[in-house]
Formats: sequence, C-alpha cells, structure tokens
Amino acid sequence: MKSAILLRKIDAKLDDIIHEDLTVLKKVKKHVIKSGGKRIRPLLHYYLLRMLGEETDAWVDTGAIGELIHAASLLHDDVIDEAGQRRGKPTMHTLEGNKTTILSGDYLLACGFQHLATLPKGVELLPVFTGVIRDLTVGELIQMRWESNPSVSIKTYEEIIHKKTASLFGAMGRSAGILRGFSPEQNDGLEDFGIRMGRMFQIRDDYLDYFGDPRKEGKQLYQDVNRRLVTFPLLQLLKKMSAADRREFKKRWSGSENGKTVREFVVERMEKHEIRKLVALEMEEEIHRLMKFLRDYPGSDYRNKLVDRLSELQVPAQG
Repeated sequence: MKSAILLRKIDAKLDDIIHEDLTVLKKVKKHVIKSGGKRIRPLLHYYLLRMLGEETDAWVDTGAIGELIHAASLLHDDVIDEAGQRRGKPTMHTLEGNKTTILSGDYLLACGFQHLATLPKGVELLPVFTGVIRDLTVGELIQMRWESNPSVSIKTYEEIIHKKTASLFGAMGRSAGILRGFSPEQNDGLEDFGIRMGRMFQIRDDYLDYFGDPRKEGKQLYQDVNRRLVTFPLLQLLKKMSAADRREFKKRWSGSENGKTVREFVVERMEKHEIRKLVALEMEEEIHRLMKFLRDYPGSDYRNKLVDRLSELQVPAQG
C-alpha cells in the first residue's frame, strides 16, 4: 500500500478520535491533522505488523494513538521552548496562547486514551502508552536542566533522547507484538528495535544540523549551536578536544566570543577532529545492527520496506 494511502488512513482516524467539544478544539483538531509531518511512528507500526503477518487494519488505531501522544508532546514542547514556528507554520501557542495550548495537548491525550479503552487489547496496551507519557515528562525535565550545559554527560544525553524520542518508537514496536499475541520476550525485541530506530532519527537530526544540506533540509545549519543546545555531534567533539580547547569553548559558549564566534570555533574543531565521519560511521554501524534484527523475518516485502527506510537514514561521512 502506498504511503499516501496510509497517511490518509491515519488522518481519518485522527479526525474520528479527536472530539470537538469547543470551537477552539476544532482549531486544535485541524492543526493536528493539517500540520503535516511524515507520520513516521504509525508507519513504523504498520510495517512491523505487516512483517509479522497481521493483515487487518488494527494498526490504524494504535498508530493514531501514538501520533496523538506525539502531537500533544509537540504542543507542550513549543510552549516550553517558546518556539514561534514548527515546519514553517506558526505554532499553536503563538495563535491561541500558552494556557489554551497546554490544555489542548492534555485534551489530545485524553482523546487518545479514551479511544484506547475501546480496543480489544486496550488493557494490555495501556501500560505501554502510559509509560511513554511518563518518559516524555521525565525526559523534558532532564532536558530543561541540561540542554544548554556543555558539562552534560553522554549518559544523560542518551537518557534524554531515549525518553523524549525513542520511547514512543519503542511503544510502536511493542504494540505490534501485543496485537499479534507474541510472547513478552518477543515483544522486548520489537520494543528494542523501535527504541534504537527512534534514537537513530534523533542522532540523524543532530547530525544534519551541523553537516546537512540547507537546501535539502529547508533550514540553515548550526541552529543548535547558535541556540546553545548541546547535541550528539558536540558531545563527540568535546570528548576529542584538548583540555585547553574545552576551557576556551566553555568561555565562548557562555558569551565571551574573544574575536571569533562560538560557531566558528566549533566548526573549525569539528573539521579538525573529523566529527562528521565519526558520527556517520557510528550511525552506519547501528543501521547494520537494526538490519540484522530484520533478517530474522525473511521473505517479507514489508521487511524489505523497513530495510529501505533504514537505508534512507544513512548519512555521508564526508562533505
């Protein structure tokens, strides 16, 4: 089935799930459905279920619930981050205010869990999705503390991206196993696959901010360093820097440019220490590990589609 058809199925289910108790909630519904996005999480759920032999449209319900959780988290994040735009469009809070936006995110979560309660395996799926919401909350709190602090450890950064991004991907994997009636051990494997795929998406985003093609990505490079956000490539660079360079970097990061911007300082050292190659190779190794997991499900066109999706995540090691 073509992606466009799958996306229409998800949008139709979102339209069905999101109620319209107030006029402002009609705007929220329109914002969620029309805001764009690739619906990566429900599509991952779909391909996994088809690969596992599920031929029904059960994926639409669970995929839509996952997308509602994602949409609610974006509404909340935009308020916290004071973001003016998302995907080139004004954010909800710039149009309706912070209070309405926060409550709208809560409302989307309520609609999703109300629908979850109607599903045949809703009781089994409940802890999967509540776990994601817990992770999102904890991840945001950790990120608020550390996102601009260059002293953040790799372990803490990995915890942030696990809770803020990868956890929901993992839920899509585990939900697929639950719908198929698989064992807890099999579900663990599917969840782990989703988690690692979600981590890959986040690290790829981090990579593209430093090393992507601005024309292809539709945004300027180095936005993270300009906003003083510590992400994966910068953490890899800090490990490679000399003690003197780290001290100089922290001075510039805190506002003392010393004749050269922090961006120029970082970019020069990224090139010196070949951080682009380092991150690209790490991603390539992880993609191969994910493909190895998929090889346990031979002979499936949907397995091949997932392999293709993984291949699309690969990034160039050289400019």
